[in-house]
Amino acid sequence: MTTLREATHGVLAREVREVMTPGVVSVPADASVKQVHAALVAHRVHAVLVVDRKSGAPVGWINAAGALRASLEGSAHTAGQAVCEPVHAISPSATCREAVQLLLEPGVTHLLVAHEHSGLGEGVLSDLDVLRVLS
Repeated sequence: MTTLREATHGVLAREVREVMTPGVVSVPADASVKQVHAALVAHRVHAVLVVDRKSGAPVGWINAAGALRASLEGSAHTAGQAVCEPVHAISPSATCREAVQLLLEPGVTHLLVAHEHSGLGEGVLSDLDVLRVLS
């Protein structure tokens, strides 16, 4: 019989690409906070990636709590102003163990899964994705 610890070790040895949520929901930095709300709800995600409209470069993440805060406080009018988490990227071939180490850092809730030199995201990994395969 496999113990929980053994099962956890096996999951953590898997590659990020096996566990990530494919695709990345993004909004341009000049999008309104209301547009951020719409993207979060329409795609049923907890965070969206804010990107520079011209270069497509990632600017940061806005999670649901950050979008709610920006709306209630009126502290931000655009997605770029409402960014609440910097972008942390991880390779699709990295292990889940490496990803979990990043996700356990304060203020890190989502990882952009991308090849180092392309910068283009092929997916997102959150703590919820890892928990899903652990259960």
